[in-house]
This record gives sequence, structure tokens and C-alpha cells, in this order.
Amino acid sequence: MRSKETEADYRYFREPDLLQLVIDDSWRTEILKHLPELPLERRQRFIQQYGLPEYDADILTNERSLSDYFEAAVISYQGDPKRVSNWLMNDVLRLINETGIPAAELIITPAYLAEIIKMIDENIINNSTGKALIDKVQASGKSPSAIVAEEGLAKVSDTNKIEEICKAIIIENPEAVANYRKGKTGLIGWFVGQVMKQMGGKADAQLTRQILENLLKE
Repeated sequence: MRSKETEADYRYFREPDLLQLVIDDSWRTEILKHLPELPLERRQRFIQQYGLPEYDADILTNERSLSDYFEAAVISYQGDPKRVSNWLMNDVLRLINETGIPAAELIITPAYLAEIIKMIDENIINNSTGKALIDKVQASGKSPSAIVAEEGLAKVSDTNKIEEICKAIIIENPEAVANYRKGKTGLIGWFVGQVMKQMGGKADAQLTRQILENLLKE
């Protein structure tokens, strides 16, 4: 056995008919100027420009159409980029993985995603309804606001209506009520869940919790 180290070892020789190529600096600069932003450069920019954690930036710049989708959604949302990143990585990526459709071809556009987040921010819908809208928009092609209006998905903040259902849940579950009043206050989450179930997930969760806490003190 012997090692191969030189051109002769590989029986290599230069092609005598090829002319020397001289690359001009200005030509090289012009070519580089038109190259798209590279993944590592975009990753660093996302961290600096949008204040994203390194983990988020890694995922979002792993595929060009996904990072383009993120930036378009941030522009439409006009809010915290991290909030957009959370929705994109948790819900939009889930949809991409399930359907195999790349971000650039999704029916739920960056503008539609931004619209969903805005409706949650404005207390029009709750978080669970927002998540459900991701699939509804993708399946129907309708805008989030149109679906909310058609299906009556807007958050219910009618105190009297929520209180009525809360009272019914309390009457139907005396054992859970007794346990809560004995100190198992963690059951409040279960009570809220029961109300949400009765109201199709449309109840204002914070208002529901306040009403239940007041009723369970009695």
C-alpha cells in the first residue's frame, strides 16, 4: 500500500488547450451582487432584525419559501415578529408537514395568517378558534373573517349567557365543586374546559374563569 500525494500519483496532467481564465474583480462583484440572500446570512438577519431566538431563525431559514412566508406575514401583521414565528412554527408548519404543500403554495397566505393573529389580539376570536381557522382557510380558500362571520365563530363575551352555562356546570358536578372548595383549585381549568365545550369553544376564557371563581366561592 502506498499513499497518493502528487499529480503524478494520479497520472494527472493539465489540459494544454485550455486558455487561462482571468476573473476581473468588477465582474465578480457584479455577479455576487445579484446572488440571492444565502441561508446563513438570512438566519443572522432574522436574529438581528426581528429579534428571533436562534432556534426560530434556524427553522424559518431552512427553506426559502418558508422564510419568505414569514417575512410577508410580519409585514402584514405589523406586530411582534416572535408572535408570527410561533404561529408559523406550531401551526403552519404542522399543516405543511401534513399536506406536503410548500409554504409558497399554501392557500392560507401570509396575509390570512396575519389576519387570524390580529383577530385574536383584538379579542374577536379565541386562540383555539384561531388554530381551527388555519385548516378552514386552507380547505375553503375563504378569508378568516368571512369564515368567522359565516360560522358564528366570534368569541362570546355575553356575561349573562356564560354565567348561565357556568351555573349549570356547577349544578351537574357537585363532587368536583366540593373538591375545589376543599382546596383543589387546579380544578378551575377543568370547569373552564367544560364551559368551553358547551359553548363550542367560543366563550371568552378569561371572563369564564372569573365568573366560575366567583360562583365557586359561594
